[in-house]
Amino acid sequence: MTTSIAPKAPYLAAQENLSKRLVEKYGTDRKVEFDKLNEPIIWAKSPEDAKVLFKSFMVDDVFKMDFLSDITAYDNKDHEDGNKRFVVVYQQYSTTLHVRVRIKCLLDENEEALTLSDVFKGANWLEREVFDMFGITFKGHPNMRRILMDERFTGHPLRKEYPIKQREPFKDNIAFHLGANPKSIDTHILEGEEN
Repeated sequence: MTTSIAPKAPYLAAQENLSKRLVEKYGTDRKVEFDKLNEPIIWAKSPEDAKVLFKSFMVDDVFKMDFLSDITAYDNKDHEDGNKRFVVVYQQYSTTLHVRVRIKCLLDENEEALTLSDVFKGANWLEREVFDMFGITFKGHPNMRRILMDERFTGHPLRKEYPIKQREPFKDNIAFHLGANPKSIDTHILEGEEN
């Protein structure tokens, strides 16, 4: 049994139209590329340009990008995608056309991205996650602090220099065991004995 996508499915036509418009309008002074699913990726020239692109995609009648589906980043320490340390990735989606566009922006280690939490409330937590995992800050963010890692944790675990097996035990943690041998925990505490 084989299945195929109709050659002129509405979302494919919308994606093709969006890609064409993106190249025409923005492709002369920005890098535009396409992923394996032929979804467009546009490279912003700066953090300010990324926010301008994001907002313009929202009001453009062809794009109709009304949903922020993700903000993430990756460590570009090997400079495979440019000469800066990080790449911040914004994923926008159109709930009416069912198409998406990705905006990528290169950042140096001490350079800030601009917050989108003033445009989409959901950006608040997504930006905090990027900060927590990579140490990238977002200028204008209302609450730039860790969201996944403990406040006492040092470093940012998704940076390439972070040791993959490094653990950071905290002295004031409560002993906790999920294994098959709970007797390895201080049994006198479990049995109610006191010193």
